[in-house]
Amino acid sequence: MIEVKSELRSALIAARAKAQIDEPDAGEALVHSAAQILSRIVTPIVAGYIPFKTEIDPRPLMRALAAQGASLCLPRTPPKGQSSDGLTFHLSDPDNLDHLEKSEWGVMEPKTHLPEVRPSVVLVPLLGFDHVGNRLGQGQGHYDRTLEALRATGTVLAVGMAFAAQEVARIPIEPHDQRLDWIITPTKAYPFPTLGGIE
Repeated sequence: MIEVKSELRSALIAARAKAQIDEPDAGEALVHSAAQILSRIVTPIVAGYIPFKTEIDPRPLMRALAAQGASLCLPRTPPKGQSSDGLTFHLSDPDNLDHLEKSEWGVMEPKTHLPEVRPSVVLVPLLGFDHVGNRLGQGQGHYDRTLEALRATGTVLAVGMAFAAQEVARIPIEPHDQRLDWIITPTKAYPFPTLGGIE
């Protein structure tokens, strides 16, 4: 399974890098694709992320959600050596550089002094996805552990952010892998309502 996922990750890293070059306005297009979510979510706490390398940019969608009343937060990854821990989320403005610092992993994250919160919506970066809501990430398991913990304490909507080119026929899954409630690409939104998503 590890070898299969590793080979798939290599192919999807290349596909995502090409999509980022081919679709420079993909982040803005996510807002249009997410219209049905935008119209139904009422003042939630939304966790986004600062795009790393070739990840699709969720910040236009985050701004649109903030404009309709959502509070925004960003994730902090656990320090290296504590990778079994999940993410923590801190209220922060993704456009305010004073709120951000670079982590050990090279990712821009909120500073530790910012208030920690529990999000009701999590925008999730990914390498690949399939038509039933399975996700392939970078392999550290941070989002799988985090979504499992959040789902154990209440309702949370997990929304994958991706280029259309990141879709594959089937993502190989393991027992710890957490499925998504929605996938949003620049051209389409895929709901999986049986998982607790928006009907």
